[in-house]
Amino acid sequence: MRSKIVIVILFSLFHFFSKGNLNVDSLLQVTKTSKNDRAVSNAYLQLAAVFSLNNPKLALTYLDKSILIFRKFSNDFLYERYLKKGEIFRLLGEIDSSLIYINLVYKKALQNNKFYSLSECYSEYGLIYIAQGNSQKAIEQFNKQLYLKKKHKFTNSYSGIYNNIGICYANKGDWDMAKEYFSKALNDDQFNLRDMFLGNDYNNLGVIFLVQYGNDSAKSHKNLDSARKYLNKGLFHRYKIHDSLGIAGSLNNLSLIENEVSNFKLALSLADSAFKIASLNGYKKIQVEVYDSYDQIYSKMGNYKMAYEYLNKKNKLNIAFEKEQLNNSIQQLESNIQLEQKQKQLLEKDLKLTKSENQKQKQLGFIVLAVILIIALFIFLFYFFKNNKALSVRNSIISEQKNLIEEKHKDISDSINYAQKIQSALIISEEKLKHNVKDAFVIFKPRDVVSGDFYWFTEFNDRKIVALSDCTGHGVPGAFMSMIGITLLNQIVKEKGITSPAQILNLLRKEIIAALSIDGSDKRDGMDMAIISFNDKELIYAGANSGALLLNESEITELKPNKQPIGAYEKYTDFTEEKINITPNLKVYLFSDGVVDQFGGPGGKKIKIKLFKEWLIATSSLPLIKQKSNIEQKLNSWKEGYEQTDDISLIGITLG
Repeated sequence: MRSKIVIVILFSLFHFFSKGNLNVDSLLQVTKTSKNDRAVSNAYLQLAAVFSLNNPKLALTYLDKSILIFRKFSNDFLYERYLKKGEIFRLLGEIDSSLIYINLVYKKALQNNKFYSLSECYSEYGLIYIAQGNSQKAIEQFNKQLYLKKKHKFTNSYSGIYNNIGICYANKGDWDMAKEYFSKALNDDQFNLRDMFLGNDYNNLGVIFLVQYGNDSAKSHKNLDSARKYLNKGLFHRYKIHDSLGIAGSLNNLSLIENEVSNFKLALSLADSAFKIASLNGYKKIQVEVYDSYDQIYSKMGNYKMAYEYLNKKNKLNIAFEKEQLNNSIQQLESNIQLEQKQKQLLEKDLKLTKSENQKQKQLGFIVLAVILIIALFIFLFYFFKNNKALSVRNSIISEQKNLIEEKHKDISDSINYAQKIQSALIISEEKLKHNVKDAFVIFKPRDVVSGDFYWFTEFNDRKIVALSDCTGHGVPGAFMSMIGITLLNQIVKEKGITSPAQILNLLRKEIIAALSIDGSDKRDGMDMAIISFNDKELIYAGANSGALLLNESEITELKPNKQPIGAYEKYTDFTEEKINITPNLKVYLFSDGVVDQFGGPGGKKIKIKLFKEWLIATSSLPLIKQKSNIEQKLNSWKEGYEQTDDISLIGITLG
């Protein structure tokens, strides 16, 4: 994949902290000792707010208790509690469940002109869009929230909305707009003396300057100095309010700054501190981000063995997240068996309330009776199924859920395998390629079942055209991008008759941007590519972040690409091409960066281009089929004991 500085962006969604710091012990004491149902329900609601970010499953338990007790003394619509339930389901990643509650509140608030609840719905919609990666839709929702709050003068605090809009622009890669809104948030919190949010405001601005430094080819130290200043201010304010999550994030971001100026000792020390805090508090996401920082620091130091170790740790922890999510789903099923029916009854009741306000008293009696009957039923079932039969039923339910998960896993695996068949059908085989040129070999080793690399061949008029591409991502996302690339190449060459490599790349970039509806702020989607067009006399090469090698006997020449991808970029320039006269025994090699970036060897380093050239020169006198075998053997020997880190693709073609 394209090499770039990876910045750990620890923006803070202001919405999460809107309740402030509450005394958990005193709230729990209220739930145990108070005889006032309203006070107990409110205490459980506040406990749900406290734990919604760090322990959403526990927060959901407290919220269900709050709703159940609320129903004892009130038949009012549960605006605040349903909003909180929607928020918690969003934090758990259950977007469908979240939308059920937010839509319920939105409809009720719209009917009854409850504009404050309406503004909170817009906030939740925005946060859901952020979770889904749709930053533009999120901005629209936050602007609606901002309009309502200003119009009805609910509060003079708008910094949370400004921060959320800033996050959206940052996700889009529009750093100037992100900086503008983060500055608005900072000014708003400073003006209103909200010290508890200043740490997040300063951190967000510091990260923006750090990203701008990483994207600046001139590496202006002005941006780096500003990043260091704001991040240190953020760290200071986070220490003041004992925000351990924020402190770990600030320390990690500061370690990246020191890595940029090669102050490795301090960078590692800051990363160590961040990791220690994250480990002590169980912040696994921060641990992953610190592992990523270690990988960057050790890579820049040239200690590739340690870099590889931390890359492995990061990948393993991410895999552990997926396993934990699966286990939590099964545990959630088991623990919620008794609560599920109660929640369903409550939700059905509130849906009925929206149809007729005149039935409140009648439905109150029905719900009270239903709750009494349900409680009585559960008490009866508890004693009736206390024996082995109850355990058998429970195990049967869990077993069915396990089987369902396994079936879904099989469906996904079958789909991926079928996608691999489709991708294989679209890519020309090595035998067909050899049949259409003097001689050739192909080494094609996807990291996963399907590949983000692809190669392509066609003949048009008197020219043969070969392309090798490395798409953004690997696995399924990369495979989808490769299919788009193959389709567009066929259209450009076979339908439009374009054979100039530079013109092909220019038009391919235009079509990729149009097909994916991306703009200059979204640089995540696209591909790198090397493409050649040749006949018996002449070779023409062009490249987008992907070079090629020419081998004439034992002399090797590197063809340099344009340093821009096929996709969105800061500044577009037309691709250029290079023409080479074909001489006897001339060979050309196209390769993806998965070849030169593979870790391994005696020191756990990357292969890099210099060693790869040496391999080609050492095997230059061999027939291509034997050269392929020799190169494959060297690759396998090099990566022995190390995981393959990327898709690996290499094509060798005899031209003269």
